[in-house]
Amino acid sequence: MVDLNSLVDERKSTDVLVVGAGGAGARAAIAAAENGSRVTVAVKDLFGHSGCTPVAMGGHAGYVDYPGDSWMVYFTDTVVGGGFLNNQKLVEVLTKEGKQRFCELEDWCAAFDRDEDNKVYLRRFGGHTFNRSTISGDRTGREMMWALKRKCFQNELVEVKDEVFLTRLLVKEGKINGAIGVDTRKGTVILFECPTVILASGGSGRLWPITFSTKGKVGDGPYLAFEAGAEVRDIEFFQIHPTGWLWPPAIRGRVVSEGVRADGGILRNCNGERFMERYDPLKKELATRDYVSRCIFKEVQEGRGSEHGGAYLDVTHFPPEFIERRLSSVMETGLVGGVDIRKEMFEIIPEHHYQNGGVDINEWAETRIEGLYACGEAAGGVHGGNRLGSNSLPDLLVFGARSGERASEYAASNQPPGIDKSQVKDEVEKITAPLQNDSGIDPFEISRKLHQVMFEEMHIARNEKGLNRCLNDLEEAEGQLEKISVPGGLRGNEAWATAMELRPRVTVGKMMVKASLERTESRSALFREDYPKINREEWDKNILVRKEDGNGMKLYTKPVEVLHLTPQQVNLPYFPVPGEDK
Repeated sequence: MVDLNSLVDERKSTDVLVVGAGGAGARAAIAAAENGSRVTVAVKDLFGHSGCTPVAMGGHAGYVDYPGDSWMVYFTDTVVGGGFLNNQKLVEVLTKEGKQRFCELEDWCAAFDRDEDNKVYLRRFGGHTFNRSTISGDRTGREMMWALKRKCFQNELVEVKDEVFLTRLLVKEGKINGAIGVDTRKGTVILFECPTVILASGGSGRLWPITFSTKGKVGDGPYLAFEAGAEVRDIEFFQIHPTGWLWPPAIRGRVVSEGVRADGGILRNCNGERFMERYDPLKKELATRDYVSRCIFKEVQEGRGSEHGGAYLDVTHFPPEFIERRLSSVMETGLVGGVDIRKEMFEIIPEHHYQNGGVDINEWAETRIEGLYACGEAAGGVHGGNRLGSNSLPDLLVFGARSGERASEYAASNQPPGIDKSQVKDEVEKITAPLQNDSGIDPFEISRKLHQVMFEEMHIARNEKGLNRCLNDLEEAEGQLEKISVPGGLRGNEAWATAMELRPRVTVGKMMVKASLERTESRSALFREDYPKINREEWDKNILVRKEDGNGMKLYTKPVEVLHLTPQQVNLPYFPVPGEDK
């Protein structure tokens, strides 16, 4: 009989295990602890710094207070922006509870901008009909994260374990009973024994070389859920943010907040033309992110791009003191690279930004596996095919709180089945295999190749030939995973971490490619050059992915469930190809 203590270096018992500690993970931990549960937060990097919340600049939507606004108008904007692929139950929850979750942050001493009458200052972001986004300058996410961190540290039931890389969820009899991973600070294998796990690990932007996503965001949440038997939905839709720094190279890839355009920043081509007036005369720069990105792509394709292959963003018509006060982060980033946005236009390029799809959940963030929950960017359904600007921050708060509350209730009344030692043994062997192989296959070389093919074939425009090339490269990489060798041990080993991150990168990448091939239309954040039109008759459906017996990957479709709004009720403002008729 194999002894668990001989397989692992540390065992940790807890009621609720939260994977990830950006805004969603922190809010989930707070909710679970306030409900009386012992909470352990496992963070791949450092608590409050590993997620994208601290670097979110623009705003927090959901403050429905503007004259004429209502939760139903907000709901309509979100569903229309998502190409009618959203889970409308989740959208209703988001649009009704977003303001409440924001007000909690102010109660927890987060500071947000107010107007001259001391009312909460509201800004309008792309795709929104009304001003409903609160801000803290252009450091909104950082302000939120500080408040959430303080709240976590004030609760003795919350324990944070930094630099813990979770590699597998343990499931027995269809129920969560633990998780296993590596404490990379100590170089030890750790086993968590728990009845519930909340996946709040963020998105998968690091599948691409130029991205807003922070280090380590390689799709851990969808990967862990998929391997555990849960389903993943809408994964073919990855949001491209229209404005990432293009030039100079020192700051390439850093995001330029949508707040720049919300406050009146203008996109121009090499001729100085405000080209969005041609594509969307009404919303101009504040059309949805997927559409603005395609318009920039088209300008570059037709020879009207900027000097280095992007577009120009112009804020020189703003008073310098306005830029210094309201857009200070963007200004400071430019100055690092030698660009003064107060005096000159600057070059931007669309970059990979946000995972619209993710783990399939219901309105309480539950998955099809008992005891497994997901929230924030790791979860799918809220945003459908495209997320509206500033909708991520209320999403992570609303469903972070709901997941924590429901996980705590479940943990109080359910004991997990005993740990399956064979699962632990199998995972420990996978964890240590790269350290013992002598094949010489370099994980960094595989990583570079995957970055290149994802950037070339899974960018703004996709087609069958390119997607098949990408799938072939992913499958080739998959065949090399067991042969990777790295030097050293588990402690602080970047080569080992890169090797282990190739597992989610390959799995989630294959999901994206296969779903993109399956969806023979263009909609929201998915643009198929070979199928440029929206196809409502055949594709008002969601694509879900689940694991088959024998480690296969099964895709299936289901019709979009309608709660309040059908496409026929709204004149959908969607242009499959910029400049063409609807």
